[in-house]
Amino acid sequence: MPADRKVSRISDRKTPYARVLIAPDKFKGTLTSEAAAKAIEKGLRRAWPKVKTTRLFLTDGGEGFMELMVRQTGGRLRSARTIDAAGRPCRAQWGVLGNGRTAVIGLTEASGLAHLPAALRNPERTTNRGTSILLSMAAAEGFDEILVGLGGSATTEGGISLASRITHGFYDKDSNLVSGCGLGLTEIARIEPIKRKIKSKFIVATDVDNPLYGPKGAAYQFAPQKGADAAMVKRLDAGLRNLARIVKRDLGKDLAKEPGAGAAGGCGYGLMAFFNAKRENGFQLVRRLTGLDGLIREHDLVITGEGCFDRTSLLGKAPVQLGELARKLKRPVWALCGRVEVPRSRSPFDRVGALSTKENPGPRPDSLTPAQHAKRLERLAFELATE
Repeated sequence: MPADRKVSRISDRKTPYARVLIAPDKFKGTLTSEAAAKAIEKGLRRAWPKVKTTRLFLTDGGEGFMELMVRQTGGRLRSARTIDAAGRPCRAQWGVLGNGRTAVIGLTEASGLAHLPAALRNPERTTNRGTSILLSMAAAEGFDEILVGLGGSATTEGGISLASRITHGFYDKDSNLVSGCGLGLTEIARIEPIKRKIKSKFIVATDVDNPLYGPKGAAYQFAPQKGADAAMVKRLDAGLRNLARIVKRDLGKDLAKEPGAGAAGGCGYGLMAFFNAKRENGFQLVRRLTGLDGLIREHDLVITGEGCFDRTSLLGKAPVQLGELARKLKRPVWALCGRVEVPRSRSPFDRVGALSTKENPGPRPDSLTPAQHAKRLERLAFELATE
C-alpha cells in the first residue's frame, strides 16, 4: 500500500515545464549522447509524468558525428567497402542528410583509432586512404555539400592521403609519389593539383582549435595517444612543418596556424588546403542544420550535459555553447554531468547536477557498466527535478 501512495503523489506532482528539450553531449567512455538523453528523459518523466520531451543529440565532429547528423535531419545511412587506417579491408558507413543534397562522412568510420589493435597503432604508417575512398564516392555523386567530421583518427599525416588521387599529387625529389602516411611528410618536395573538377563544397566540422605544428600542434598534442613515442612525435612535427612549407610555396596557401588545422592529425589542414574546405564549429553546424534556435524557442526548459564539466568545457564545447544560446533566447538551462570542476560563477547554466564531486567522488567510472551509468544519470535527473 505505501508504494501505491508514493506513485499517486508522483503522478499528481505539478509539472513546472510543459516542454523540455534534452540535448546532452556524450559522457566519454561511458555513455553515448543518445544513451545519456534517454536516461535523463526517463528520470525527468518519473518526476514530471505529464512533461513533453524532445531529444537532440549533440556532437562536436568526432565520434558519432556522422550517424547523429543523419538521424537528426531525417537522412539515410549508406555503407561502402573500403580499408581501415592500417590498410585492412573493412566496411564503413557514410550518410546523406535529410535535405538530400548534403553528404556527411566521419573520419572515425574508416580511419578511426578505435578500430586498430595496439600493435597496429603507428601514426608514421597509418593513413586516411579509406576515408579518401568515401570522399571520392560522395564527390562523384555531385552532392552540393560534403561535411567531414574530424576526431578520433589513427593518423598524423596532414591530410595528404585524403587528397592524393582526388585533388593533388605529392612527389619526392625524384618525382615519385610519396606514401600517404606520416613517414611521407618529410619526403614531399613538390605538390601538383590534379585536373579534376569537383563541384561539391567541403565543410570541416571540428571544435578543436589546434594549429598544424608546434607545441600545440597535431603531432605533440595528439600523436602520443595514437602510438607515437617522443622521437616519433618530433619526426612527425618536422614532417608537418615541411608540408606547410611546400604548400605555401607551390599552392600559395598559408593555413598552418588556422584554428582546427591540427585536428585529426592535421586533416583539418589538409581539407582546408587541398579541398578548399571551410572550417565550421561542430556545434554551430548542428545549430544550422537542425534549426536549433527555433527548437529551443518551442521549449520551456533546456537540459544538456557531458561527462566532465571542467575548464576545457569553457573553451567552446557543445554543452556550454548550447547553454549560452539557451540563455540568449531566454530559456532556462540545466546541465547534468558526470563530474563538475567549474565554479558556479563561471557556469552558463541555471542549475548543475553531478554524479561525482570532490566531496563525494562516488564509484570509479571504469568500475560501472554503461547500464549502471545510465541508471545513475536517470536518478540524478529525477532528483534535480524534484528538489
